[in-house]
Amino acid sequence: MTAHKLIIKDLELNVSIRGQGPPLLLLNGLGGLIRTFDPLRDELVDYRTITLDVPGVGKSQMPRWPMRLPRHADLIAEMLKQLGLDQVDVLGVSWGGALAQEFTLRHPSMVRRLILAATSAGPAMLVKPADILEFFGRSNNVKLRKQSGSRSSIQTLLRFGVVNGMLTANPRTYYHQLAALVGWTSLLRLFRLRQRTLILTGERDTLVRLYNAHILRRTIRRAELHILQGEGHFFVVTSARQTAEAIREFLCQ
Repeated sequence: MTAHKLIIKDLELNVSIRGQGPPLLLLNGLGGLIRTFDPLRDELVDYRTITLDVPGVGKSQMPRWPMRLPRHADLIAEMLKQLGLDQVDVLGVSWGGALAQEFTLRHPSMVRRLILAATSAGPAMLVKPADILEFFGRSNNVKLRKQSGSRSSIQTLLRFGVVNGMLTANPRTYYHQLAALVGWTSLLRLFRLRQRTLILTGERDTLVRLYNAHILRRTIRRAELHILQGEGHFFVVTSARQTAEAIREFLCQ
């Protein structure tokens, strides 16, 4: 695995490249750190996987002001150009699925095939700032609350991700990423996509429910749907092998 520090649009980004083979860009979900993709990358060693901490996450620089999703997409395009990549396959998960849609719509020639996992054509994660505050607490020293059970799906996911070192524990990061989605939708633009697209969803995803995947499949002209039975929102981690098999089969067609 190779780590890069790139300066793009005056922001320092932490970028990770691993493996050899066709390039596959991996775009993470809300608060997702690079290591979140480790189980999936272990299964996709025959691909050159590229991923990053988006601005404000992990080791990437926090922008002074929240960035809207189109600016994130343009930043990804510039990152790929700096890496000498003219075209890639793209996998976007949850919040990263929204970014993947925006990137493909804005830079269609850079995307060969598109994979959208656990995401939607509207705000990818319906999260209230109050949920973030409740989870992390109101202290500047971010500590997880010791409580049994969870009152919401987002708090269950946050707990799973932070405890396992896959999600950042900085609440400011979540506010920036949520701000990027305010007013965003791809629904009226998805007909413009010409790339073959794979929609991946977990049968038991309580955060981005199954109907979102059906909307994407019916709106994108060349889309197909794969449902992971018994899986929830984090299937890219909890079912990495099955996810990789679906990805490889799709990309090799």
